Amino acid sequence: MGSWPSVNDVLRQRVSSALSQALENHSRQIFALLRRVRPLIATRRFGVVTRADDVRAVLADHSHFTVPFYNRKMSEISGPFILGLDDTPLYQRDHAALRGAIRPADVPRLAAATLAAARDHVAAADGEIDIVSQLVDPTVDRVIAEYFGTSGPDTATQVRWSREIFQQIFLNVTNSAAPRQRALAAAAEMRPYLDAQIATRRAALNEGDRVPDDVLTRLLQHPPEEGGLHDIAVRHNLIGLIAGWIPTVSKAFAGAVNELLGRPSELERTQQAARAGDQELVGRYVFEALRFQPQTWALLRSCAAECTLAAGTRRATRFRGGSTVLVATQSAMFDKLAFSAPDEFRIDRPFEDYLHFGHGLHMCFGREINRVHLPALAVALFEGPRVARAGGRAGQMAWDGPYPASLTVTFATATSK
Repeated sequence: MGSWPSVNDVLRQRVSSALSQALENHSRQIFALLRRVRPLIATRRFGVVTRADDVRAVLADHSHFTVPFYNRKMSEISGPFILGLDDTPLYQRDHAALRGAIRPADVPRLAAATLAAARDHVAAADGEIDIVSQLVDPTVDRVIAEYFGTSGPDTATQVRWSREIFQQIFLNVTNSAAPRQRALAAAAEMRPYLDAQIATRRAALNEGDRVPDDVLTRLLQHPPEEGGLHDIAVRHNLIGLIAGWIPTVSKAFAGAVNELLGRPSELERTQQAARAGDQELVGRYVFEALRFQPQTWALLRSCAAECTLAAGTRRATRFRGGSTVLVATQSAMFDKLAFSAPDEFRIDRPFEDYLHFGHGLHMCFGREINRVHLPALAVALFEGPRVARAGGRAGQMAWDGPYPASLTVTFATATSK
């Protein structure tokens, strides 16, 4: 399983490097042991939460478990964004504005747009396709350009911007200098590019010109005096949305496909569902595969004030104010008290039980979009000839730091489908 190196950097700071390396190589086994013998760990500076009930409790308790380290980095790079804000008036204003622009009624449109774009990329493949650089990244870039109204200069640039910014805000927890400098450089390119797009759309609206019904238009149509956002705040939120969307969808899709490629029976059933056009069933395979290879296996929170988790139980543990808490979301999804037969690959699990998109105040803003976005990508990949892992190194997941760089699959000929 691919891991997020920066989380391990935190562990190297807070506990022994030996435990950190063991956790990197054997995370599922170690968390299984912790869930049995020490499900909650708390020291003066660091804590670990492993069971499903406790993970959900921490993520839902945004008064005690907060996200100040994200906000500081966002403010430096792009400006405030809801994923880095605690429950403040600024959070409530921006969240309401985004909810007004990104609507539940848009979800079918996004599913269709994703499927169409992904099909185009699969159709252009000649017997094989790199699912990262040739499928998921250009598909997501195209969908964002159409839906948000903020196309990047090109896919490679948009992907680079989003990855550099995301890494600094969410992954560089040790504040290493190199990721920060790359993110600052990316943001310095991205901000004026978005400013120009916002200004052009604002001018068109002021002139009464016909404009697309996209997220950018919706944000600009709602004036600040009525709870809307100023143009700079629009830019802040667009950067947050783009940077949060591309890297996570790319890693999630690559991880799910990689897991399915290692499970021939499940892969064949996924292809059968895709060929039948059953996107909901395909989604069940994708989200269960993602439980084994998630886009992130843990989230970080800061304990704002001393509190006790699991009060009244044998595992009751006091967490110190100011401590950093690792919230092990993948471990929670292997907790047998919450997931029946957790080591089995099962597609009958309720979508709401998964923690792929977090929980509570900072649950992924695009959760319902990704609920159709990822399956649509999978339908396009799997609805045709038999898919197999490419031979040699090309068929193994390659990494660019915390991000998947490539994973190539082949398509069987029509006669051998």
